[in-house]
Parts: sequence; structure tokens; C-alpha cells
Amino acid sequence: MFNNVLKNVHFSFLLFILLFSKSVQASETLTIWSSHQNHEFLAAMSNKFQEKHDVKISIVQLDPSEIKAEIILSAQDNVFPDLVVIPSDFLGLHKMMNLWPIPNNWYKEKLNQMVSSTVKSKSKYWGVPLIQGNFLLLYYNKKYVTHPVTDFDDILLKKKSFLDKNIMPIGWNYNDMYYLMPFLSAFNGKPIEDGKITLNTPAMVKALKYYRFLAQQGIVNPECDYRCSQDDFVEGKSAYAINGDWAYRDLKNMLGDDLGVAVLPKINGHRMHPMASTFVLAIPDYERHSKHKQQLIKAFSEFVQQPSSQQLVYEKTNLLPISMAYYKQLRQNATGDHEVLFRQMALTTPMSSSLNMAIAWQAMAIGFQRYLAGATAEYSAQHMQKMALEQMNQLENN
Repeated sequence: MFNNVLKNVHFSFLLFILLFSKSVQASETLTIWSSHQNHEFLAAMSNKFQEKHDVKISIVQLDPSEIKAEIILSAQDNVFPDLVVIPSDFLGLHKMMNLWPIPNNWYKEKLNQMVSSTVKSKSKYWGVPLIQGNFLLLYYNKKYVTHPVTDFDDILLKKKSFLDKNIMPIGWNYNDMYYLMPFLSAFNGKPIEDGKITLNTPAMVKALKYYRFLAQQGIVNPECDYRCSQDDFVEGKSAYAINGDWAYRDLKNMLGDDLGVAVLPKINGHRMHPMASTFVLAIPDYERHSKHKQQLIKAFSEFVQQPSSQQLVYEKTNLLPISMAYYKQLRQNATGDHEVLFRQMALTTPMSSSLNMAIAWQAMAIGFQRYLAGATAEYSAQHMQKMALEQMNQLENN
């Protein structure tokens, strides 16, 4: 009798081990590389997805300045993550990143024209939009500022009062060309117009001169990068900061009620228009996966578009949804800081996701360094255009 019981227990234990082993083996891991500053953004959706699917999602957070090179290098080595979360302007490099074109039937949410244009290049779609925005706005510390400035002239007028207290008037990632774009817009310039790169223009010359003028006046530190400018603002070493909507939640958590938000100031009465884009889910070399993993990738791509996922992200991070209906609802009911975010979004210009845009960024960075080294604004604008055209010709001939 005892031996029979022992055998039954032994058999049940072996059956449990066998079933458990199969369960463990059945679990897939989806590895996602992400470059978004707000870590909650992707974690919230991933955790929710894991509750309903037999999958583990591993998120690798990369520095925004490094992820583009990391993806291109991984494509060259043929070693990829399963998914990447990147700004939509990276999609112009889809060939170099070995991204897979997304089938039309994967899009479950009706997209407005701006959002749709950010993921489309050469009649194909290269990413699933997760959030929209990715734009710059003005932050200020209410300890130092009662009413935010509306023009850079006002900051120049208040410069002495800030510097006398050992406080920098304003800070931003000065050498990043994304931050130059609103200044270019105030002089009616665009890096891409009618699909063509347009860097050697009077507007670019004026923008470069004004940009350097602000540094020469001592209201912004040109040596300060992204981390430096954000840390200075959080630590109360600067009164204002130009930063993205992606930083709002982090800044709010750190500064609390002292954080103020405003639209970007004008330049001599001319409105600044920051660029807007989307953050997208893109898929490197989809065909290499097993059918099971392909199904999981498709399921996750559809899950992140669901209204419930969009709502979860906004409630946790205040990042703007791509759902047209939900976006309109939030905009109509927005108050305080949230109303400012929607107002600034309405003043943005969409950023191209073409290869030309990717080339323009690199060309501007090279020309700008020439300018900082002592070249004239006119020469620097010419050099930007020359470098862009040379790069285009090189890529087209390869």
C-alpha cells in the first residue's frame, strides 16, 4: 500500500517537473532597445502585455545619442534586438538598420496625417507609432520666475538680475541641432522643403548668428550638453530650460510645484516652431524569427496601439497619444501644464522621416562645428549643404 502511494507521489512529482519544464521552455523573451528618457513609458505597456501572454519582455535602455549608431552597428554584425523604440526621424535609415516594412493590416488605430507621415518613407511603413510629440518647450523654476518670458528679448533684459544671483538665465543642449531648429523656424527656415535639403539659406545664416549671439551674451552656456543643462535646471542653477515633452514627468517629479511650463519664447516677435515627430516601435530583420516569435511581435505591436494602452501611457507619463479620438478628448479637457503641452504641440512642424532628414542632421552638426571653430555663418551654411549633397550622392551610388 505504502509503495503504491510512493509511486503515485513520485509520478505526480515527475509530471509536475515535466510540465513546469515545458512551461519554462515555452516562454519567449522579447528584447527591446529603447532610447526614450521616460522609462515608465515602455515599461507600463510591457508589464501589461506580459500579464496576458507567455512572454518575458527585456527592455534595454540606451542613451539617445548612442542608439542610432548601436542599431546600425548591430545590423552590420547581424545581431539584432527583437524590437527597437526610436524617434521616427531614424526611419529614413531603415535600410542601414535592416528594418522590416510594417504591413498595412498591422495598424489598428486610425492615424492622422501628421502621425502617418512620420512612419512612411518611399510608400512603405517602417514603424508602429506609440506616442506623438517629441517636441521642445520652455520650462521655468517658479522660485525665480513669476511670469514666464514671451520673447528672448525679455531674457536678455533680465540677464543681469539672474547672473547677480549666480543663476544662469537659461540652459539647453546647445550643440544638438534639434535645438537649433526652433531658432531656424523663427527666421522662416526649414532643413527640408519640398523633399529637398535646404541648409544654405539666408534663414540658416541668421539663425546661426542669433544662436551664437545668445551664447556670447552669456545667457546660455554653450559647453553644456543635455545632462548638464537638465541637472543645472533641477538643481536651481538656471532659471529657465529648453527641454522636450519627454522630460516633463521627470522634471515634475523632481521639482514638484516649483516647475513651470510655457511655450517657447519668440525671437524679436517671431514665433518659434519646434519640430514634432513620433516615437515608434520598429522591427529589425523580422523574417529571422520563428513563427511563434513573429506572432508575439505582431501581438505586441497591436497591443500598444489599443486605446487602453494609450490611456495607460498618458496617465502615467503625460506623453501624448497617437489615437485621434483620445487625443481630441484630452486636448478639450486639458488644464494647467497639460494645456500648455497641447498648445505647444499645435505650434510644431512635422519632422520628415526621409533619408534626407537623417543626412541633414549630420550635415548640420558638421557645419555647426565649423562655425564654432571660427568660420563665418555664410561659410558654415554653405558647408552644411555641400556635406549633405556629398553624402546623398555617396549613398545613391552605393
